[in-house]
Amino acid sequence: MGELEDMKNPDVKIVRWPAESGKLARFRMQGLPCLIVVARGAQVPELTGTHEDWVRHPAETWELQARVASLRHKAMSRSTAPMVDEDGLLRYGSEILPLTVSEAEVFRGLLHRRPGIASRTELAERLLYANRSASQNALDLHIMRLRRKVDSIGLAIETVRGRGFLLKART
Repeated sequence: MGELEDMKNPDVKIVRWPAESGKLARFRMQGLPCLIVVARGAQVPELTGTHEDWVRHPAETWELQARVASLRHKAMSRSTAPMVDEDGLLRYGSEILPLTVSEAEVFRGLLHRRPGIASRTELAERLLYANRSASQNALDLHIMRLRRKVDSIGLAIETVRGRGFLLKART
């Protein structure tokens, strides 16, 4: 699989499946585009969005390059959408906001469900995964702080009573 190492590409992550399933989970939590290289005989994982694609190993170099290019194009075309990078920076349009580890996890949860509703349970699970307090009060505090931060860049977090939170562009 030497051709994978040759394709050093910071904007599209290449993950061997199932050997690197933990990596895939982390990249998914971060909303990063991933090309999943599925081992011979392994079941293909369920894709979670248009920012993921898969190919069976062994794959031709031209096919890997084409799939990476396609994922890169999709990632760039959604670059106007908010995203949280690996350093915990919220990027939206030309704006950049630093987030705490907990805020970044909560925001990634909101992004993961966008344009839908992220439940309290789902957001609390993300906080637990990041070894942070996931109490209702802690989650409410993170949401309150995030609301203040994202308001300055044109985003809003709305409470949907009894269901969770909705991330949307402020009008």
